[in-house]
Amino acid sequence: MGAITMTLSAQEQGDFSVGGTIGVTGGSASLKTSTTTNDQTNTTNSSAPEATGFKLAPMFNYFVIDNLQLSAGLSYQMDKTFKTTDANNKNLFNFSHTALFVIGAHYYVPVIKGSLYYTPGIEFGFGGGSNVSQNGDGSSTTTKIPFAFAFNANLGTVEFKPIDCLGITLNVLDFTITTVTNRREMAQANTVYKSTYTTFLAGLNYGISAGVKYYF
Repeated sequence: MGAITMTLSAQEQGDFSVGGTIGVTGGSASLKTSTTTNDQTNTTNSSAPEATGFKLAPMFNYFVIDNLQLSAGLSYQMDKTFKTTDANNKNLFNFSHTALFVIGAHYYVPVIKGSLYYTPGIEFGFGGGSNVSQNGDGSSTTTKIPFAFAFNANLGTVEFKPIDCLGITLNVLDFTITTVTNRREMAQANTVYKSTYTTFLAGLNYGISAGVKYYF
């Protein structure tokens, strides 16, 4: 009982916060795809213009020491990347939907002490989802994503605190790395063909992502 009392007394008001972010991003990205079939690997490289994304992320946050905040929560993200142009000169896109468990850390650099902070940080996410690929005939192909990993570096993040219990966050620049792995098996003429598809996406994304935090 004494240990519990000491722990509670050491916590200060404002160490904890709950909140979330919502936003859109856009920019350009490079795409690298590796396909392994029967121990033979082929790799293709292409650019992905007009990449856009939507993100929703509720989070729980805790200051472990002064100016260092750790976070944990969930994240849903939709990314649209250019695929090709069909016979009618219509752009076709891939849509990636991922749901991740996210952990992260942000460091608070005072700009105006007590009111405005520059808060660069990093986030790691693990989860899965699905990929929808548009086809030239107006149809689409959906592939399940059993595993996805994402790394996100928040380079342009600030937080404004108009009052002690409220934080308003704004992010305008991210560097993102996403790796998605799919495995397929196809039976044909009594033979099972196994293929592994690994997609690596990296890009410097700009846009607006805003959020709020309630401190307690």
